[in-house]
Amino acid sequence: MNSAERLPVLDGLRAISILLVLAAHMLPLGPKLLQLNSTAGAMGMSLFFSLSGFLIATGLLHNADIPEFLIRRLARIVPLAYAFTFLVFGFLTFDPETILLMVTFLLNYFPGHLISYNAHFWSLCVEVQFYLAIAIVVAVAGRKGVWIVWPACLAVTMLRVNEGVYVQLQTHLRVDEILAGACVATLYQKSWSGRALFPTGLVALATLLWFASSSPFTGWCQYLRPYGAAMLLAAVLCHGKTRLITFLTLRPMRYIATISYALYVIHPLSTQGWWNEGSIFDRYILKRPISFAMTFIAAHLSTFYWERPWQQAGRQWIEQRRRRRLQSLGLTHGDKQLEEPAHNVDTYRT
Repeated sequence: MNSAERLPVLDGLRAISILLVLAAHMLPLGPKLLQLNSTAGAMGMSLFFSLSGFLIATGLLHNADIPEFLIRRLARIVPLAYAFTFLVFGFLTFDPETILLMVTFLLNYFPGHLISYNAHFWSLCVEVQFYLAIAIVVAVAGRKGVWIVWPACLAVTMLRVNEGVYVQLQTHLRVDEILAGACVATLYQKSWSGRALFPTGLVALATLLWFASSSPFTGWCQYLRPYGAAMLLAAVLCHGKTRLITFLTLRPMRYIATISYALYVIHPLSTQGWWNEGSIFDRYILKRPISFAMTFIAAHLSTFYWERPWQQAGRQWIEQRRRRRLQSLGLTHGDKQLEEPAHNVDTYRT
């Protein structure tokens, strides 16, 4: 894959994933008997993770510079994660031990410290732990080390089967959702676009598997959830100029994708305490629209006025590092392009 090429269609998938998660956490989805909230949450997170794996692997296959990789990822994840941690557990409720587990991204292995405010934080822990693991592998083996995602993905799924675990928060029992997306990245080529004979049918089949493997009623089929999400990603990438692609690349979808990380981190704050009290009418008809509005406004402000300066600082550090390396080799700006290449992995939350 040419990593310099941006894939706008991923914006739409990112938007769908965060909207599924928000719906699962903030709305009552159908009769409780159907457990659609659990299904939507699992669908949203599996697609979120699959996209992350795809973009991380794409970036490393293009540029295996580990310091640059880590700076990009940490500049993307840490500022808001830390701000949220110190705001909630430093002021709203004081808990130093939970703060330590959150800032070290180990919380997913200590579920006793998960409460309504940080119950979603486990996914950030899974992602950061994956970043560190893949960084170590690539640092040792180079770009070819990215291909470890194939045996690792199968190994994690087999471990889940052996443990009888359908949905879990610990990385070693959940990271196959990220690894499956990374597997797609190792195979993806630009030539996929428009090559499928029945692209709509492929997406429909993948969506059916994705939905079925996310439902708590399907038993062993839930072991296939990482592959359902990855199959959907691959099927969408096989589309050419179709109505689906037009929809996924609409400006509103791109905007939602842009603020998706902040939406995810911030949204529990607008559904706790008074916001979740009262009758169903009070909570979901009167209060919840305000909660959604507050969440989107806060996410917009965070994305463009808090997170963006940190990301710009990270890019400046990378550019300065490259300039110093070139100068040490006796090269000048005119000898080699110093600016950071624009590729997929910097465009989305990963």
